[in-house]
Amino acid sequence: MNRPATTPAAPAASYQQLLTKLLRHGAYPQLRKIVEKTLPADFAPVLPLLLEDDRKRIMSLLIEAGKAGRALLGLDPVERAEILDATDDATVAAICNSSASDDAADLLDALREDRRERILELLGTTRGATLESLLEGEEETAGSLMNTEFFALDEDLTVGQAIDAIRQYPRKESFFYVYCVDAEGHLVGVLSLRSLILAPPASHIKDIMVQSVVRTQVDSPPDEVAQVVSKYDLLSLPVVDVQNRLVGVVTVDDVLDVIQEQAEEDLMHLAGVDASERIATPARTSFKMRFPWLAVNLVTAFLAAWVVSRFEGTIQRWTALAVFMPIVAGMGGNAGTQTLTVFVRALALGEVDWNTGRPHVMKQTLVGLANGTAIGALAMLVVGLWTGNWVVAVILFCAMVFNMMVSGVAGGLVPLALERVGFDPAVASSIFVTTFTDVAGFFSFLGLATLALRYLG
Repeated sequence: MNRPATTPAAPAASYQQLLTKLLRHGAYPQLRKIVEKTLPADFAPVLPLLLEDDRKRIMSLLIEAGKAGRALLGLDPVERAEILDATDDATVAAICNSSASDDAADLLDALREDRRERILELLGTTRGATLESLLEGEEETAGSLMNTEFFALDEDLTVGQAIDAIRQYPRKESFFYVYCVDAEGHLVGVLSLRSLILAPPASHIKDIMVQSVVRTQVDSPPDEVAQVVSKYDLLSLPVVDVQNRLVGVVTVDDVLDVIQEQAEEDLMHLAGVDASERIATPARTSFKMRFPWLAVNLVTAFLAAWVVSRFEGTIQRWTALAVFMPIVAGMGGNAGTQTLTVFVRALALGEVDWNTGRPHVMKQTLVGLANGTAIGALAMLVVGLWTGNWVVAVILFCAMVFNMMVSGVAGGLVPLALERVGFDPAVASSIFVTTFTDVAGFFSFLGLATLALRYLG
């Protein structure tokens, strides 16, 4: 079979046509070779394109290869739910049985409770209890990410015995390090496969293992797990309970999923959109998700409008002000969003918090002062040459400098304050920062214009 057909570059439609053709001819040996060579993620976009009968046949081959779970998890949640709804319980149970425990738990978590219970019964007592414990664990913790099917060796084994145990382990592709435990299951050390292979066969692994193991607690939040994996460049991270017993392993692919999900959520939240909304989300659901934040935006917009209304007389006497008001507010809002993005990222990475944020806010204020001076001077020059009214130009300059400084303060303090009181800073920060810059921009620009009219006019 041609290798290019199994590469990620192959379009999903072409891939689907190839699989359908082979199915029609009953070419199962060739299909098994394709499944063996193809990554689960590359099957994901193909599955929704297949006819139901064809998908069942392909799914059986994916189950046989242990790739069905990962392929389904690579789908959009809506498409995955549709495929699972069309799949019988026995097949779903087989998919869960052939998948890593964390992947199987993720699939079961998306099912209705009654169907989940039926499938857990089909999986048997041992496997069902393992998955049920993962499902019952607290969400958004290392325990919800970990795989309970890990490889660990007793510290009293010799190197030769350890290598024999590795040879007999059925899931050799699923571990990157050899974790060492004592008789009670406590994590006491770690070995790289290279160190194990190069050591004398008669030596004990407790004599060559590294005892200072980087680990995480079962209740650690996912972002903390991601930070540890990134900091130490790990391929997997052991998870221990409060007694330091090894209970699972978080692999780098799960950490990458967490990072991607958090990045997507932050991006959606910064725009005031619910993280669960997708392009295929029904219009009614999208309306319900977006309306609350738009309503909050409306309230803050009225606050800015109220500030403008306080200077109605000034605007009537000096109509040119209405032309340039949006410049001050808009530039302040853009600068505030830049600062906000930097702080939200720093909070997500653990680089800053409320107690250490003051110097960073001061730095952003100075950056705002510098940008306000530079951009304000450019705006003053353009307005002065354009209108010939240098008084308005100077007022615009002063207001822009002030508002840029406000944007630095608000862009830093708002996410820090929200994080301090327990809110996700990515969710509501942009609304409040924009409110601060709008109000400060209008107030400074129109307030300075009022003073100019009083003393110059």
